[in-house]
Order: sequence, then structure tokens, then C-alpha cells
Amino acid sequence: MGIRVLLVAVGAFLLPLTMHAQFAGVEPLEISITPEYPRPYQTVSVRPSSTLIDLAAASVTVSANGTVVGQGSGSAPVNVALGGPGSLTTIRVSATVEGKTYTRELRVRPAEVSLIVEPQTSRHPFYAGGTGVASEGQLRLVAISDLRSSAGTRLDPATLVYTWRLGDRILEAQSGIGKYYMSASAPVRYRDTVVSVTVTTQDSAIVSRAEVLVAPIDPLVRIYRNDPLLGPLFDTALSGTVTMDDEETFRAVPYHFAGGSGITWLVNGAENGSDRDITLRATGTGGGSASLIARVKQAATFALAEARLGVKFGEERALGIFGL
Repeated sequence: MGIRVLLVAVGAFLLPLTMHAQFAGVEPLEISITPEYPRPYQTVSVRPSSTLIDLAAASVTVSANGTVVGQGSGSAPVNVALGGPGSLTTIRVSATVEGKTYTRELRVRPAEVSLIVEPQTSRHPFYAGGTGVASEGQLRLVAISDLRSSAGTRLDPATLVYTWRLGDRILEAQSGIGKYYMSASAPVRYRDTVVSVTVTTQDSAIVSRAEVLVAPIDPLVRIYRNDPLLGPLFDTALSGTVTMDDEETFRAVPYHFAGGSGITWLVNGAENGSDRDITLRATGTGGGSASLIARVKQAATFALAEARLGVKFGEERALGIFGL
């Protein structure tokens, strides 16, 4: 069982600095980087652009921390390798055309934030994996940030500003200083939603961002043996046809339900109990087989799942059923 729970996004502080020869207050030279929010040690693509000067006819020079990393003409991108956490890279782009030089700078300080989704959905108590997002179920999103000062010291997450968005809409009640987690309701099935968080220092000197796709999945149910001495054998979910001795207890475990779901057991098509466990007992002589179905339904969201199991028993005997 899988879950789309983690998407690592990245951040950087981008500050435009000096510029020469303006056009009536309009910046003649712009710089963009991809990705927009780089993480430590990542290589970014630097692209100059302008709507006022002809870069194709200009001599363009790109430097990083004083070292020339690209020269030529036009707006072709140039790759720049960034440093570690907290490091500052100053990217400078100069364009010379018709004897005039235009300059633009960006200061890039890489940062990183991870966004974790914790669905509040059903599973067995010893399940080590992550559960899926249930349609209209509750979930918790946690932002784990790694923003550092110029000295490389990690900044206290409680002092950072968190801006949460659902799509393009800012969730103002969930945003603020120290609000590194939020609770929300998942969308309905097939209406996936992007949730993002922007993390900044209080002076906006460092910015980072992460986003995750919240995509509800179909719920399911699994059947396990419940051993009288060892308890539920959660290591192996049963499927196909199993052979039982004189008596066997089975347990149904629903996964990815939002809560408030009910279990119904059916033996040979007839309802036989609504507890999480059902015990089958072979009576009489001889052998035979039966079909066992565990059906789980959540009335509030109409979510439904079932697991089927064939059961072989004894020799020439009938099958008695009782729930525990």
C-alpha cells in the first residue's frame, strides 16, 4: 500500500541589486533562475531577458561570486552551481550593446523544506507504512524546514513565517509565525488538490517553498488469520483459497477509510456478523468449501471495499459460523 505523502521543494532568497542605464524607471535587464527555489548544492539555470534591449545583438556575461561562468550573446541559459546550506551566491549578468552596459544581480541563498502528509485513516495498529488519503478524510500536513543563516546555523522553525495555500488561495487562519503544521479535510475522490507552503524568515531575507498533491485513493480491506495464541498474523494478508482446521478465526482490517466505517461478514452470501473478527467452525463429517467476504462501508462518504476468501474445511462436513 502506498501513499503520495512527501514532496520536497526548495527555497532561495532572490534579491535584485545594481543596475545601470535605466529606461524611464523601467528595468532594461531581468534575470530568472530555474528552479525558482533551489536547494543546497543544486545547479540552477540562469536566463537573462529584456523587453527594451536587443540581447541578440548584445555581449552578455554571466558571473557567479565574481567568476565568469558564461559569455556570448542572446538570452541562452547558463548553469550556475550553488553552495551548501546558508551559502550566498551572487549572480551578475551584464549586457553591453551600442556602447552601453546594463547590469543586473541576484543574491541566491539556497534553502530546503519538506512537506509531509499524515492522513488520519484506518489501518491495523502495527502497520509500519503510510496510509493513503481518504476521500473527505482528515489529514495533517507538516513542513520541515532547513533555513540557515550565513554562518550555516539552522534557524529555529518556530520563528519562521509559514504561508499555507490551497491551490492559489491563501489559508490565512492556518498561516503565521511558527505554524509549521496544519489540519485540513481531503478533497473528494478524483478531485486532487495541490497544497503548498511558503516559509520565510520574518524579514523575508530567506524564502523557501514546498508543495504536495493531495490525491485521495480507493479504500480497501484485507483479511488476516487471528491465531488464538499469537494474535492477528498481520504479516500475511489472505487471498484466494485457504484451508482451515476444525476452527479458524479471521480478522478484517480496513485501510484508507476516514473513520466511522462498519464491517459486514458474509458467508456463502448470507450476512453473519459485524465484528472485526469472525470464527468459522467445521461440524459434522466430510469436507466442503465456503466463500467468505469482509465488506466495509462508510455511510458518510459512500466509500465501499470488500475482500473475498475461499475456505476449504474438513471432509464431508457442514460449516457452522459464529462471530466473536
